[in-house]
Amino acid sequence: MSEYIPPPKGWRVFNGRLVPDPTLWGYLHRKQVVRGACYTRDCRRNYHLDFELLLRRGYAAVAMTEIQRLLLCHMPGGCSMTFQADKAGSGLPLSRLAANREVRILFRCGGCKWEKLVTPRQAIAQLTAAKTGAAATLHTDLITKITKPCPKCAATTWTCDVRWPTAPKDKTYAQRHLEDRAAERVVKGRDG
Repeated sequence: MSEYIPPPKGWRVFNGRLVPDPTLWGYLHRKQVVRGACYTRDCRRNYHLDFELLLRRGYAAVAMTEIQRLLLCHMPGGCSMTFQADKAGSGLPLSRLAANREVRILFRCGGCKWEKLVTPRQAIAQLTAAKTGAAATLHTDLITKITKPCPKCAATTWTCDVRWPTAPKDKTYAQRHLEDRAAERVVKGRDG
C-alpha cells in the first residue's frame, strides 16, 4: 500500500469525496474570491471580502455562509445582498489529481444512476483524444466536457465526484501489542 497523501490545502475529504473546505481558511487557500452586491433602491452596497483582515480577527474556521450572513444589512424589508464566488479556485486541475495514484473520478448518470470509475490520467487521455480538454481542465468542468450519452439509458445528464482515499486509521493499543508480541516470537524462534 502506498503512503497516504492528504488533500490539497483548501479541500477536505468527506465520506471519501473531495469537497471544498467551506471555511474562510479554505477559500483563502483555494484563492477563491467572494464578492457581494446589493441592487435595491436604497442600498447599492458592493462588498469585497478582505481575507487578511478577517483572519486577523479570528474568522479562519468560520464557514463562509456564516460570514456572509453577518455581512447582511438589517433593512426592514430584509437584505437582498447576493454573494458570488469567483470560478477561479472552484476546482482542481486533473494534472494535480493525477499526482495521487489512489484518486478516482466517479461519473454517474443522472437518468439510470449507472456509474463508472476512472483515474485522472484516463480522464486526461479521453479529453485529449476527444479534443475537448487537457491536463489543465478543472475537475468541476468535467461534466460540461462529456459528449457521450450513457451506455445504458442514453441520457446526457452526468454528475462527477472525485473519490479521495481516506486516511489510514491509527492502530489501537491492542493491535500494536499483538504485532509486538508476534515480532518477539519470531526473534525468539530464530535464537532457539
